[in-house]
This record gives sequence, structure tokens and C-alpha cells, in this order.
Amino acid sequence: MSNIILTVITILGAVLTLGGLAYGARKLSSEYKELGRKLDEVANISQDSSLTSEEKEARRNATLPITSNWDDVTYFREWVRYFILQQAVTGLGWPAALTASGVVLSTVASTWSVWL
Repeated sequence: MSNIILTVITILGAVLTLGGLAYGARKLSSEYKELGRKLDEVANISQDSSLTSEEKEARRNATLPITSNWDDVTYFREWVRYFILQQAVTGLGWPAALTASGVVLSTVASTWSVWL
């Protein structure tokens, strides 16, 4: 009976770890895409010559609220966040694959050792 319990706990630990890894990667990727889309939209609004400056400001704030204003760099924090996310997303592939492989292999080894 203890072998079954240890096996279930080991497999559950692997499933939770892999689920957390997948959830984090998906959340990181979606935040990167969403922020990039909003920053592009803000840039398009800023370049629209048919709008007054008040209309541009209102539309930019509706699209992406301003969290900082450092003189001429209005969306400073958002751009920094975007570039950090960009680096994280582009470098995620191999480390995530190696982590997932390690979890699977260690789970198989742990489960197998319980039954030997």
C-alpha cells in the first residue's frame, strides 16, 4: 500500500511541477504579446494626424494607462517591461524543455525505485 501512495505522490508532484512550468510560460508569452499590441496601438494613436492632442491623450490612456512620465518618455515603465518580457520569452525554449525533461526523468526514476 505504501508503494502505491509513494507512486501517486511522486507522479502528482511531477504533474504539478510541469503544470506550473506550462502555466508560467503561457502567462509570460501572453503578457508579452498583449503589452506589445497595446504599445503598437499607442504608437498608432500618437501618429494619427486626424486627432487633436486631447483626443490622442484620451485614447492612449484608454488603451494603456500611463504609469510614469519621464519628460519625453511617456511609457517608460511599459517599454522596460516589454523588453524584459521579450528577453524572457525568446530565451525560454531550451531551459523549459530541459526542466520538463528533468522532471519527467526524475519522476520515472523515483517511481521505478519504489517498485524495485
